[in-house]
Amino acid sequence: MPEVSPTPPGTLGSKILRRGRRTVLGMDPQKLIKNFFGANSSIAIIVLVLIMVFLLREGAGFLSTYHHELETYRKAGLEFCDIADTPLKQQQTMASSLRRALSIEMEPLVKTARERRDAAFLFKRAHDEQNSDGTATFDASPLFTPEEKNQLKAELAALAPESTDLPATLQKLAGEFATKDREAKTKFKTIIEAEETFEEAAEPVAEILDELKTHATETKEAANEFHTLEAGRQQLLAAAASASGSEKADLLKEAELSKVEEPKYAERVETLLEKREDLVKALGDYVTAVEEAAKSLQSSSTHPEAAQLIASVEKAIPTHLADIQKASKDLAAWKWDEPVSFFRAVSSFAFGTGWITNSSWQDFYGVLPLLTGSLLISFVALFIATPISVTAAIYTNQFASEREKELIKPVIEFIQAIPSVVLGFIGIAVVGDLIKGFSQWEFLSWIPGFPIQERLNIFNAGFLLAFMAVPTMFSLSEDALNNVPRAYSEASDALGATKLQTVFRVIVPAAISGILSAILLGLGRVIGETMVVLLVAGNRIAIPDFSDGLGAIFQPAHTLTGIIAQELGEVSRGSSHWQALFMVGILLFVISLSVNWCARTIAKRFEHPKA
Repeated sequence: MPEVSPTPPGTLGSKILRRGRRTVLGMDPQKLIKNFFGANSSIAIIVLVLIMVFLLREGAGFLSTYHHELETYRKAGLEFCDIADTPLKQQQTMASSLRRALSIEMEPLVKTARERRDAAFLFKRAHDEQNSDGTATFDASPLFTPEEKNQLKAELAALAPESTDLPATLQKLAGEFATKDREAKTKFKTIIEAEETFEEAAEPVAEILDELKTHATETKEAANEFHTLEAGRQQLLAAAASASGSEKADLLKEAELSKVEEPKYAERVETLLEKREDLVKALGDYVTAVEEAAKSLQSSSTHPEAAQLIASVEKAIPTHLADIQKASKDLAAWKWDEPVSFFRAVSSFAFGTGWITNSSWQDFYGVLPLLTGSLLISFVALFIATPISVTAAIYTNQFASEREKELIKPVIEFIQAIPSVVLGFIGIAVVGDLIKGFSQWEFLSWIPGFPIQERLNIFNAGFLLAFMAVPTMFSLSEDALNNVPRAYSEASDALGATKLQTVFRVIVPAAISGILSAILLGLGRVIGETMVVLLVAGNRIAIPDFSDGLGAIFQPAHTLTGIIAQELGEVSRGSSHWQALFMVGILLFVISLSVNWCARTIAKRFEHPKA
């Protein structure tokens, strides 16, 4: 057979090939597609850079602004007041717990007597309003016998309109209640005395602090006024430097009129220092009184909730007293003119435990409770979503029939179409009540945190976010399983392995990098969610009490995304609060980029070699 030589350039064959290749706008379609996707990638990079620039521009000045506010906080004496006031706030929580425990214990003993007395007095009032015509309705049938109701009606009918005396039945009922109340107070005398001691011991400290707070607040207001006017004066001087003639003279005159003197901090703080010894002494007396009360506070409770409240107070007292004693030492060593380092502003933002805004006292921007809430909710969501999505992906990819796949995939992917606000409503109206209802079952009381007190909590938010993360993690996990070379399963089958052995010893280990990437991308999905956590997480800005162990996930929390959505629309542009929220946005941006970078790194590290 004769050998066929290749068609040289310029021959009829090459002309036919060139004539068959179509062009779009005079360009090769392949190049056009390449340029299109390349332009999209460039636009994405440009948008990403613009977002970073915008966040940095709005939040860059926060640390310097916050540093200045902390300096004023110290010079004005607010810090001096807070040294004693902050640990003393624990006293209010403990006193409230004791009052609640006392109410729980006394209620069963006095409830019936109080309700009988109140119902009788209400009937007397209704009877008096109807001019003693005997037509008043007496509906307290479960509380009174027919004989008691008839007797009370007869006594009220016989009572003169102008008489101020109480009928005998009402006097009897009031006496019964007083007797029951006295018996209850005698039985729970130790709780009552401890609660009264907590209240009375703090009064001398509170009186001194109230006086000092008023003085420190005035100093802060004067300092803020000075800095505001001084900033405006500097702007006028800068404008005058570039002006000329009468305009310059007017600007200089206006700048001179806005000039005020800086507050004399040394003189203002002297008033606080004069009360230092009295405040330290009052704190010492408070410690002595609380120690005595703690010795007599013994729980003889029969009600589980009251016993738990009293136990929490007994547990908190040693830490509380140690904080008070530390505050006394800090008061003695406090200096108003000690410089505030710039690192203080950084550490206060990164590790501060309080996010307090729009306060007439002092704003604090501690992001740690928000970060803790976001991470806990995300980990709960991953803990729930990971086994569901991964096992569903394995079953769908390896074991399901084609008909099952046509059913499973659309159902799971349809979850992404549900608006997050709708899931939030479901969490408020359904899931929260179900979880709280389950926690009341006695056979589940062994679970840490049960029975739960708040239906809007970390677990509720994490459960709903897991529901939202399943489609993403499922699709990516199935893609990872699809990317395992077929030669792996064929080799396993050739060696005589069963289907289960092939799946769980060959295919899944080979796809583990993709599955881990899916989990990390699911983390990025849930940590950036806003509406669900804003509606169902409880929005309590506090670090959960980890002494409860796993029960901490049933406590309310706030998140990084939630605080931005909640507060950004209510702050003035350019304020420290505005800048702090953008700093939170920068933190979220960094976390999201880090999660995605880790996912890509893992995927590349375990990437299968191309054939």
